[in-house]
Amino acid sequence: MTAPAGDETWHVYIHKLRAWFPDERTELPTRPYLVLITSTTDGAFLSCAHEAGERGNVFAGPDPPTCEEVVEFVSKVIAAPHVLNSSKAHERNKARAAPKEVRVACTSTARALVGENDKWDSFDGCAYVEGCREGFAKLGIERCAFAPVPKEIIEAVIRGQIEPKYAPEDANWGTQHLPGLMESVDGFTPEFGASLFGAAADFVKCAPWEALAGRRPVKVQYRLKLRDDLTMKLTAFVAVDGDLQNENFGFTVHKTLTASQAAYEVENGNEDVEASVEGQTCMYASAPETPFEDLDASELYGWPLTPAEGEIDGALWPLFFKIGLDDETGDNLEISRPAIIELQCFELAMKSVAELITKGELKSKGDDVRDAKGPWTVSAKSFAAKGKEETIEIEIELPELAPMKPVEYL
Repeated sequence: MTAPAGDETWHVYIHKLRAWFPDERTELPTRPYLVLITSTTDGAFLSCAHEAGERGNVFAGPDPPTCEEVVEFVSKVIAAPHVLNSSKAHERNKARAAPKEVRVACTSTARALVGENDKWDSFDGCAYVEGCREGFAKLGIERCAFAPVPKEIIEAVIRGQIEPKYAPEDANWGTQHLPGLMESVDGFTPEFGASLFGAAADFVKCAPWEALAGRRPVKVQYRLKLRDDLTMKLTAFVAVDGDLQNENFGFTVHKTLTASQAAYEVENGNEDVEASVEGQTCMYASAPETPFEDLDASELYGWPLTPAEGEIDGALWPLFFKIGLDDETGDNLEISRPAIIELQCFELAMKSVAELITKGELKSKGDDVRDAKGPWTVSAKSFAAKGKEETIEIEIELPELAPMKPVEYL
């Protein structure tokens, strides 16, 4: 049905909400989709009039709404518009003509081509533009093209007002209260994200828990070039924690052999030793345990993930964090994101250890688990320097684990 065309322009934004909602079929958490329609003529946020229990402008996940569903929703808005703005309550159900033009964007293209207005009409990165054009024409809409979403709408309206409403207080799942890597780590780029996530995914592929005893320290050492005449040597001690089959797999990093070996001793029943609570870890987490920013960034930039049958989206995400004591009291634990140089250590350690395990050279299990082995030298590519590729030589060694005594912790 074709409605009389008006002079308005509407912006239709299909947004993957940063919220979890139980799937009606499986009761598993899924991310719903919001179809937010804004009249750029008068600033009204539009939905359609509907009865209680009927779907409004939120579509259940896990799949995004189809182009046909978006066109159908827009037709309902034209037929029975409902203004959502509280400041426009007097216009709540005021009749509106079909818009003359519709501009469309989706989650992955929300901020594409900002400020490059001359490229919007030819942009084909949002599948909804071409997919909805014919359907919109049948509604009397003369033009359909792309346009990005204003930052204020994403942050103030969606993040600030809409998404908090879709976080059930009684849900037994929820996202970690950690900021996203792109948002919180200075110098973190999409290129480094691809390399870091790729290193984490490839590390799992080599099944390191089969080659290395749990928590057994592996020494990692390499030099970073700070400028042409200055380098810095970095040393860390890494270890495998658990295995993927038991859903508790992680990769730990400590700055000293003492701290790393203490964790190993405790793992193996040494009651005279107490492990430090401080350290850095990469855990392999399900989607609801992962910050939304990381979920969206991995989808937007195509970062590699670890396949996992039975998990949401069929994958596990690497969750990098560090635990330390706060500077003020020295008592309270703080969980935060590692700095870029610390994340680079994860990137290089995972790549180099995985290569040696794959070659069958790095093993540490059985009667000689405490013996020294190596060193080996491995070259690996890093993208931590503002996303620029550089090759770094890493020295890997299994340090000897001498018996630890309580006096070392007095």
